[in-house]
Amino acid sequence: MGAKRVIWHVGSERNLRRRGPTSFEVRSEVPLSEEPSRLDYLLLRKLTPEGEPVDNSAQTLRHLWPLLPRVSVVEYKSPGHPYRSGQLDRLWGYVHTYFANQRALPRHRADGALLTPAEGGPEVREREDLCAVLVVAARAPSLDADVEAMSLTWEDLGSGYLRVHDGLFTLYVVELDVAGPAEGDDLLHSFGHGTLRSPEARWFWMELVGSKEAAMNMQDMEGYKELMAQMLDTLPAEQRLAGLSPEQRLAGLPPEQRLAGLPPEQRLAGLDRDHQALALPVEVLRLLPEAYLRSLSPEVEGEIRRRLRQNGR
Repeated sequence: MGAKRVIWHVGSERNLRRRGPTSFEVRSEVPLSEEPSRLDYLLLRKLTPEGEPVDNSAQTLRHLWPLLPRVSVVEYKSPGHPYRSGQLDRLWGYVHTYFANQRALPRHRADGALLTPAEGGPEVREREDLCAVLVVAARAPSLDADVEAMSLTWEDLGSGYLRVHDGLFTLYVVELDVAGPAEGDDLLHSFGHGTLRSPEARWFWMELVGSKEAAMNMQDMEGYKELMAQMLDTLPAEQRLAGLSPEQRLAGLPPEQRLAGLPPEQRLAGLDRDHQALALPVEVLRLLPEAYLRSLSPEVEGEIRRRLRQNGR
């Protein structure tokens, strides 16, 4: 329904409520989701004034672009949010909704000539003008099950590209973990499960992290910490530590590695009496008098005695 309620819809709702069976609940104007539906990406093929397609050399997804019609609805499932059962239905819903909206646009001028998209006419006139594209890190069993349940069939186009037949619209599926290596595209592979090996891929993500392209702080985005960890893993050890705070450098290290190389006065600085005792090596603990051990808290005394037993006292 539109913003203005239609009397026929209101009357139909009342008819269903009053005259329908009591075994049914009738709900009206039900939102399909908490947020408005949005397409991940919409790819529009440019045309020359003569109507011929403009085809510049692509640097990514090189096998995909020649396959695409006038308009493509693209859904990307990231490694953090992989494909889940039922999501193919949602993608088909996006495609059908887009097609229905295009069909509702006026097609002709007053003189009968066809309107161009620039004049407000539809970009899609026939089903062949529109397709769906599903980009995944890897083909999941849940996707195979959904395709089979819809009686659709696969066609392997090679190099990580597949076509799904027998739907009302063509569907292409891209497996990034196959397409990236097949095309020698380290950056493309990084959108799947690939590591950032090439300078181009590392520079791309470093540039993005330092930008404000998404109109928000990149550090607040989901996946930021995972991306930074992946970027750090590709750097030499000395570069990983450069610029990190002492707390960040020590994070995740066991106590013995954190204390390695520190003189005794630095190891014990700022510790209370109990923790000073815990920081002492076993060789020194053996020299402590029994009265001193009993003066410590029960927990600390028990831990020290456990260490001594393990080391032969």
